Amino acid sequence: MANQYKGCCVSINCVDGSVVQGEVSGMSDDNETLILKRPFKNGIPHTEKEIRLKASMIENLKIIKAQLENEPVINNSPVAKNNKKSVSVPKPNNVKQKNKAKNTSISEPEQPPQNFTNHKERNDACFGVSLDTIVKEDFDFEKNLALFNKKAFYNKIHKKPDLVPHEKVSTKYKHNENVLHSTPVKFRQVTVPSPAINEYITDDGLVVPSITSELRWKLFNLVEENGLTTGRQNEIIGRAATEMVLQLLGGGYRFNPRNEHQWPRVVVLCGPNRSGAMGVNCARQLSSYGVHTVVVLSEPGLYTPQLANEMALYQFTTGTLITSAAELHGLLDPDFVVVSLADEQTDTVSRNITNWAKSVRSPLMAIDPPSQGTPSVVVKYSLVPALPLSYSESNGKIYLCNMGIPTQVFHLAGIQYKSPFGSKSVIPLHNNE
Repeated sequence: MANQYKGCCVSINCVDGSVVQGEVSGMSDDNETLILKRPFKNGIPHTEKEIRLKASMIENLKIIKAQLENEPVINNSPVAKNNKKSVSVPKPNNVKQKNKAKNTSISEPEQPPQNFTNHKERNDACFGVSLDTIVKEDFDFEKNLALFNKKAFYNKIHKKPDLVPHEKVSTKYKHNENVLHSTPVKFRQVTVPSPAINEYITDDGLVVPSITSELRWKLFNLVEENGLTTGRQNEIIGRAATEMVLQLLGGGYRFNPRNEHQWPRVVVLCGPNRSGAMGVNCARQLSSYGVHTVVVLSEPGLYTPQLANEMALYQFTTGTLITSAAELHGLLDPDFVVVSLADEQTDTVSRNITNWAKSVRSPLMAIDPPSQGTPSVVVKYSLVPALPLSYSESNGKIYLCNMGIPTQVFHLAGIQYKSPFGSKSVIPLHNNE
């Protein structure tokens, strides 16, 4: 068996997915190990001059070329062969040379050129037949032209295409708009066991399914059990909300230390729940940028442990705290309003606060709102964590925040997950219609 393939150039697909190429130099005594010399692995010369492959590692073996005797190997590769071989030819004796006659190497093709001694015979075979023996009668042009249906062919090539009537579009395009509209290619890399009604799509065409409230609580409980505590989650989404507010307020143009104009004021409406704790976290981080913040508690007597922790830190800022809804009427229109009043378990919100939110002309952004929206409040933007719920139109434009949840935790919840964020921490979502 070893002598049969010895010297052959082979390409081997291994069970681990790699491709090994080389020249067979032999096999082991038990015929279970193949020995290759001058090996290549995945197209790269191997560091060893000789390798051994067990039969259990070989998935498929293909013979590239049988090794010819005394055939040269180029660049130590048994696969890349030169189509030419070198032979020695003595120079003729009648040529005067300065040095003694010696052999020189010339390039000779593997297949020698054909002998042209039969050139005349081949010409006679091709052109030796007399034309008179072939053309015995004149060609009848009229008869053959009658066989050609000119009218049918003319109608075929001049047939007008079926035109679909359409209305004329009088839209005027700007210099930075595309005349031809195109939709991105849609593909999926996130699947959930029990998807909700809506489906979303990113700017890159990646489909993000919505999840149910039950699956969402299961995911966040698993996250907390495995070390990503609620406080750390609040910090992540609070940071994302802070960056969104800063950009919506003008970004680097407005938050320039050399600007002497009045810095913006942001009102944060907070409820006694997880969403309220995220809002207070956002207010604290906004205050660290010099933003004038006002935190309004919808129910001052109710403090969850998360909200109490966030309020303890917020009290060290220069921000304002309002615990009475009556004080809201003294607030003029702020530059921005963050709504963190409700979660999935919230049914009602203070009427004084919702009436004030309806009266202001400032843009409103909700942090982790209920799927049906904050009661009696319509916002322009919503920032949601991890995976979206099936949100109503009252939640405005949906933005998804990367919470840094490990992939294996998604798998524990039954979610096949591959990050849709790319290099960003917050991405916009569009309804997949």
